Amino acid sequence: MVAWVSVCLQVYSNLSRNFAFVSLLGRLIDVFSYFTVSTNVLVALVATVGAQKGADGKPLASPGALTATAIYILVVGVTFAVLLKGRVALYGWAAVAADFGMHEVTPVAFCAYWVLFVRKDKLTFRQPVVWLIYPAVYIAYTLARGAMIHKYPYFFADVDALGYPWALFNGGLFLLGFWLLGVGAVALGRIGWMSARP
Repeated sequence: MVAWVSVCLQVYSNLSRNFAFVSLLGRLIDVFSYFTVSTNVLVALVATVGAQKGADGKPLASPGALTATAIYILVVGVTFAVLLKGRVALYGWAAVAADFGMHEVTPVAFCAYWVLFVRKDKLTFRQPVVWLIYPAVYIAYTLARGAMIHKYPYFFADVDALGYPWALFNGGLFLLGFWLLGVGAVALGRIGWMSARP
C-alpha cells in the first residue's frame, strides 16, 4: 500500500506542476523514467500478487522474483541516502510524501519482509546474473533517452556533464553492486535460520 500510494502521489505531484512546455504524456514518461518510481511500481506489483491467495505458483511471487525486487529497492534506498538526499528541491505535500514513501519507507518495509518471510533455500548463484537484466535495461534506456532529449534522471548518469566514459563507468559500478548484493542474498539463503523461513 505504501508503494502504491507513494507512486500515485509522485504522479499527481508531477502532473499538477505547471509545465506548459511539456505535454501530459511527456510528464508521465518523465516520472516513470526514474529508477525509484519504476522500482516502487515493481514492489507494489510483487507485493500485491504475493498477498493473493494461492500466489505461490505465480512467477512474481517466487523467491527469486522477491529476492531480486528486494535488491532493487535496497539499492533505491541506499543510493538515496548516500548520493541523493537533499539534492532535489521538493514542491508540495504530495512530493514530500512520495519522496519519503518511495525512498525510505518502502525499502525498509520490503527488505524486512524479505528477511522475515521469503524462502531463500532454493536460490542459486546463477540467479544474480539474471537479476541484472532489469537494471541493465534501465541503464540502456536512460542513456538512449538522454541522448535524444539531453535530460538524465540522476547526476551520475548525466552524459552531458560527465561524458560517456564516466557515465558508463558509473552504470557498471551499479551493475556490479546489484550482482554483489544478489550473491550476498543467495549466500544468506544458505544460512540455516534464514533458509528455514516458511
